[in-house]
Amino acid sequence: MEQVQWWRGNLPAETDPLIGRESEVRRLLKLVAGTPLTTVTGAVGVGKSRIAVRAARERHGRHPDGAWLVELSGERNGDLLADTVAAVLGLPERSARPQTEALAGFLAGRRLLLLLDGCEHILPACRELVTAIGAAAPDVRIVVTSRRPLGLSREALLHVDPFDVPGPQDDRTGPAVRPWTQGRSSWEGPAGGDALRFFLDRAAAVPRAEPAGTGPARTGTGTPAETGATAEARATAGTPAETGTTARMTAEAGTTVEAGLRICRLLHGVPLAVELAAGGLRTVSPGRLADLVESRLRAPSGRGAPAVRPRALPGGAALAGTVLDEPVRDPDTCDRAVRAALDVAHDLCTRRERSLWAGLSVFAGGFTAADAEWICGGGDLYDVPELLERLAARFLLDRIPGGYRQPVAVREYGGERLALRGDEATTTRRHRYHYLDLARRAEAGWYGPGQEEWAARLTFSMADLRAALDATSPVRVELAGTLWILWFCLGRLDEGRYHMGRAIETAPVTDPGLPRLLWADGCVAIARGELEQGRCRAEAALSAALDRGDHAAAGHAQLGLASRSLLTGALDEVEPRVERVREYFRRAGTATVGEPLALVTAAMAVTWRGEFGRAVSVLQEVQRLCDARGERWVRACGDYVLSIALLGLGRPAEAAEAARQSLDAKWRLRDAIGVALAVDQLAVIAAVQGDGRRTARLQGAGVRLGATFGLRDLGSEGMSEPRTVAQRTARQLLGDETYEALFAEGYGDEPDAAVAYALR
Repeated sequence: MEQVQWWRGNLPAETDPLIGRESEVRRLLKLVAGTPLTTVTGAVGVGKSRIAVRAARERHGRHPDGAWLVELSGERNGDLLADTVAAVLGLPERSARPQTEALAGFLAGRRLLLLLDGCEHILPACRELVTAIGAAAPDVRIVVTSRRPLGLSREALLHVDPFDVPGPQDDRTGPAVRPWTQGRSSWEGPAGGDALRFFLDRAAAVPRAEPAGTGPARTGTGTPAETGATAEARATAGTPAETGTTARMTAEAGTTVEAGLRICRLLHGVPLAVELAAGGLRTVSPGRLADLVESRLRAPSGRGAPAVRPRALPGGAALAGTVLDEPVRDPDTCDRAVRAALDVAHDLCTRRERSLWAGLSVFAGGFTAADAEWICGGGDLYDVPELLERLAARFLLDRIPGGYRQPVAVREYGGERLALRGDEATTTRRHRYHYLDLARRAEAGWYGPGQEEWAARLTFSMADLRAALDATSPVRVELAGTLWILWFCLGRLDEGRYHMGRAIETAPVTDPGLPRLLWADGCVAIARGELEQGRCRAEAALSAALDRGDHAAAGHAQLGLASRSLLTGALDEVEPRVERVREYFRRAGTATVGEPLALVTAAMAVTWRGEFGRAVSVLQEVQRLCDARGERWVRACGDYVLSIALLGLGRPAEAAEAARQSLDAKWRLRDAIGVALAVDQLAVIAAVQGDGRRTARLQGAGVRLGATFGLRDLGSEGMSEPRTVAQRTARQLLGDETYEALFAEGYGDEPDAAVAYALR
């Protein structure tokens, strides 16, 4: 279940306790309260992201427009940073303005928290975007996590170090002391014992692979096998006859604590390294694990004590919230600790687990078990889902909603291993073809009942789709064109033009995917208001498609030209073009969502000419086609136009029902433009019906929805006239004072409440 409404943020729910970082969170909260930009810096694996997310969650209620997390660790193309942020925020791409400019304009006047997580790989682009947002939107608070600062003049810095680790002289534990009582996070050790507390917490989460004859690693309900601590707790509650077992388990718990202290010291308290080491308890005893860590660190690359050096700032400037003389552990020490922990984890994996770990490094973002099986499976990797769970149990994978994601350091290590095996090219090629296959299946499934699922699936895989598109490869042309539903239907217009433009530049004229790529780029250009460029692309696509006998592509190209005619006011051209669209699709012999979409285009043309009866007939055919396939996106577009036509025929009750059907579908599909248009239409219908109170409240809600989703000047000048007439009617019915009060009431509704009211 979502923690907050989707229009007010996307922060993930915490699945593990945050241990030992209370001071850093408090300091970050203080910095965020006092400055627009704060960067959380630190070496790899120190926990920058966890601290930033926790602070963002605690501040969420202070930001009326939400707290938003943009994960950038898998992104390598800074050109698309603004598009990535816009997509997370739900900003509709409706103009030809540069996306950075559009995003800054969208954020102007808003009060939200924006967390850009993992910026070190695209630091220049982050610096440029943050500067633009800061200039346009002073009430936006930005938190950046990065191994290096942005280097901006008004940047507050919070440097995160590893956990402090108690030295041997601080030990207060012994055989008679019970420092770890039960379960997770109950350590009461010496001062500075957060590293050990963290280790014990992670150790408690590790399912043990116990020796044969001692019982399974997990219970029948999937509960992790007992650790030394939980065994100790169980034994403590036993009968006198169980005294020997109690003593043995107590000794095991003490051994775990002692080994944990040793491991934390060896790894200098680096959280990621400590966590990865704890994952080794799945395979070996605590004492043996500590020996392995020490052995790895004794290798030439692992020698050296933690260095301490003064903190240096970009340009020598003292920035807000920064302490200049605070000691900072050498990042190289953190790197060596993480590397040693990764080496140990790799040593303790089975051969098949190592093979899968290496293969998973090709993923840039989240992936499902099916994705991993398709790309990495085969041969002796016949049980990929089980192997994924084993890697997750070792903290080599993070479980996320919908699948898994690798920590950056784990992915980079796996990439090295993949290259050493000589399998990098083969696995990367399988990755590209897998995401091409995903795009093909999404396109085929879009004209059906699974649109919400396909929309979520494509969004989930966005980082890997970008990775496949960024590479110059044989799949690039087809992939960029096949993803037209992502660019056009799901509103990623600007990013779509970027990818398709680059693919067109390098596409051979003989590439069979070129016609689709051209018409897709033309449709997206037209949707962005670039009508002349869209016409050129569509005409080129039509010519190329007819030369190849590709009638499906010809139909879509003709649909783009029909849309352009509609938008330029050449209404008499629309219906003949739509007839040609349908003829091409009939020749192709394939069912496509383009056919009902073409009919909606024709219905809009006849509606704008005032031929409402003809429009209703056309839209009834749209309903028949869509309902036969279980399709909702085009059906909802058609229902909106149908509402206008029915109202024109003097049938307001039926018009209201059609508008409500459109609103319900558009809300489920998170189509902000469609939602706002439907609410606006329902306000107009209420005015026609003489219900001034409903009109005023819906108009207030419509303005609030437009503000929430960044919609300004919604619709054409002709579409705004009914809105103006409805407002004038409501004011006449209610009086200005009552109208303003009800308008304010609607404006005060949260989006879900506004939609619920409109659907009544």
